[in-house]
Amino acid sequence: MRDSPERQYTREWLQYERQQPMYDESINEFYENVFKESPVHKGLLDEEFILTFERWLLDHQYSSFTGIHAFPVRHIIQGCTQFIDDLYQRCGDIQTFEKDYKYHWRLNNNVKYATIDTLDSNKELLIAMPFPYYGDVHPDMYEILDKCYELKIPVHVDSAWISCIRDINFNFDHPAIQTFGISLSKGGIGGNRIGVRFARKKPEGAITIMNDFHMNQQPLLYIGLKFMQDFGPEFFWKKYEERYYKVCEDFDLKPTKTVHLAIEGDKPVGVRSLLRAL
Repeated sequence: MRDSPERQYTREWLQYERQQPMYDESINEFYENVFKESPVHKGLLDEEFILTFERWLLDHQYSSFTGIHAFPVRHIIQGCTQFIDDLYQRCGDIQTFEKDYKYHWRLNNNVKYATIDTLDSNKELLIAMPFPYYGDVHPDMYEILDKCYELKIPVHVDSAWISCIRDINFNFDHPAIQTFGISLSKGGIGGNRIGVRFARKKPEGAITIMNDFHMNQQPLLYIGLKFMQDFGPEFFWKKYEERYYKVCEDFDLKPTKTVHLAIEGDKPVGVRSLLRAL
């Protein structure tokens, strides 16, 4: 059931079909203040945003992300969905694993998912880290990366969920990884998607063109900047940590490393409504 003001602290409000990211009145207040300011820019915010984004990434207290300096080419993206669209556009038929971001299935209902044993050396791989189904790193992530390196398969990492997780330590500088994208959407501003693509070498394609020709939306960059400055990383974990583990205990759920996600049996369930009902 989708979150709404009628939410109650009952099992009926667990989300089985679509697990909504965290959002609460803090984001509403943030938007009210941001839109009141209505700044007039004297220059592009692209460079400031990218530098601030890197600091935000490295300032995580519960998690750590290393190896990012091996990816010196940084481009603005309008969320990780644009990062994904760009890959499909320039790489063609890419490989994904089952239970990854459902967007891949929405683009192609007949998608044939890869496995470690069926990886195709002629197709590039896109894989999420954190992986949505588990709310954590894919259990076979490092084996997958090693296999891709052995087969010379370029890997691209969708890290959209970094803005809502904790206790993950990941080194992006695996030789198979060529690009990765991170956005602020899952941190609370999904309606104003903005983030950064990190690349070892400058890719071709629409994202590069938009950045080269300064076509990025400055209002989104401003919202993203203010969000990082006002909330910092891991805001919802710091606010809802006690409530999260209470929900898991009360409803016999297994905790994950994602603030809006838990496991019931062997399947993910969304807990946003229950967190907000407490």
